[in-house]
Amino acid sequence: MDLNQILNDERLLANLIGVHAALGAILVVSVVLRRMLKQGGDQVSRWTGVAWLDNLAKESAKGLRAVLFWSTVLLMVAIIVAMVVFHVSGRDLRIDVKDWFNHLTGATLASFGLLLTKLVGLALGIGLAFRLLRKARISAEVYVHHHLPKHVHPDTPLLNSQSLAPTPLGNANRAEPDRRSQLEQTIQKWFTLLERFGMAILTLCGLWVGGRVLGLMDSDSWAKLALRVVTFLMVARLLTLSCRTIFHLFANLGKKHLDQGKFHHYWERIARLFPLGERCFEAAIWIFAASQCAEALSFIGFVAKFGTAIVQCIGIFFGTRVMIEVLHVFINEAFGMYREDHTEDPKGQTLVPLLESLSQYVVYFGCVLMMLGVFEVDTTPILAGAGVVGLAVGLGAQNLVADVVAGFFILFENQFLVGDIVQVGDACGRVEALNIRNTQIRDDSGKLYFIPNGQIKTVINYSKGYVNAVVDIKVPTSANLDQVMRDMAEAGRRLRERRREVTGETVVKGLVELTPCDMTLRAVTKVQPGTHVVVQLEFRRILKDVFDEATQSDRKLAL
Repeated sequence: MDLNQILNDERLLANLIGVHAALGAILVVSVVLRRMLKQGGDQVSRWTGVAWLDNLAKESAKGLRAVLFWSTVLLMVAIIVAMVVFHVSGRDLRIDVKDWFNHLTGATLASFGLLLTKLVGLALGIGLAFRLLRKARISAEVYVHHHLPKHVHPDTPLLNSQSLAPTPLGNANRAEPDRRSQLEQTIQKWFTLLERFGMAILTLCGLWVGGRVLGLMDSDSWAKLALRVVTFLMVARLLTLSCRTIFHLFANLGKKHLDQGKFHHYWERIARLFPLGERCFEAAIWIFAASQCAEALSFIGFVAKFGTAIVQCIGIFFGTRVMIEVLHVFINEAFGMYREDHTEDPKGQTLVPLLESLSQYVVYFGCVLMMLGVFEVDTTPILAGAGVVGLAVGLGAQNLVADVVAGFFILFENQFLVGDIVQVGDACGRVEALNIRNTQIRDDSGKLYFIPNGQIKTVINYSKGYVNAVVDIKVPTSANLDQVMRDMAEAGRRLRERRREVTGETVVKGLVELTPCDMTLRAVTKVQPGTHVVVQLEFRRILKDVFDEATQSDRKLAL
């Protein structure tokens, strides 16, 4: 067969036209899908409101475009090979199309027309549902814009649409309007996402109904799966987006009803946990949604129970933090630490930190046991092992046990408390902290001593009952002893008039030390506990003034 016969073969020409039409259709579909993937990758963060999904969606779209390209190439090669086999076998596309058209009956055309009408009606119904959804979204958004801000920020006047413009930084008077503006932007974003998720659900429902119309047997299974996944993700995203607004609403209600009265301190401590509560709430919502989606996918359904357990653990952890804050307030109230004169209660300053630490350890230990119970872990061996480990530690760390036991005896025997002036060995100063393990003492030069309680053998406490301010004065042996003693007595009289810490008359003990060059006289003043150092300094200053007055008087007499 020569070239002219091949070119004049009508059967070959018809088959070539058919294969080119098929290849062109595949190419057009591939281009459309590629563009949809590119636009979808760019719009994921805008549709879902999750910024971190943007890069992930772009990378996923890039990989899907590569898969689409090679699938298109393989499909086009397969069509070419199939058409070659079709032509070599002596088949004619014109004859096959003509036979199909001849077998096409009126009933077939009628059923096709009815099917097409149903699909068009379904598309029009979905379009009408989109319009109704948008109108409902606008009405609901306007209602929430009008009512919600006055509950979240009641002290700020309502904003109009022009107030949503950004304000300059550093304007303190616009702080509340800026927060309200952020709230209104959050409301707008929330309802926009709600509309888009609603459109996605309507589209899935339309595809499901279309599949039922076309008689696709698997439409129920995939539609149920897709609707379940999209619904959980939609609810999770909307809840996390409204999380901060919900917590602001709770904060405002709590401030209104609990910030005054006997629950003020409890509310003040719990309000500090709101940022942590927001993070826990968001994590719990996303983990629960992921676990439900995993349960919908039967091949990874076993992951769902772990997600539920993790959500319970998050709730237990946040409840533990709330309980710790409540115990903190309860302990402080029990010791009167919220009174204005609480700084004068050394017993409370000593025991409150210890009880707070012990309560935290106990509550956290119970929290860990509850979390292990959530994962169905038997905690009985753990408790028994903890007892054995505690006994081993007690036998191996005898110094630690001695420090703890000594610390308990110091507390229960009330040897000294936080704020007392004590002397332990070379350390002399004020007790800054008294723990079960050690004691912290800061001296007048600012040095902080950490003394293990087990090493405290002898304690000199200057803050029990009363203390004597002892001042020794050295004067030359040529000085008039009686005059110096009278001056010291006068300084003691003035000291008692000026310092309320002095509780008794200054007693001049007399000469306590004598050398050929000088002599030492001692004055003792009874003062309140812990104030002897200050009184000693003040006595020396007043005595210096008395000496100066005596010197000036002698000069006048000499003149």
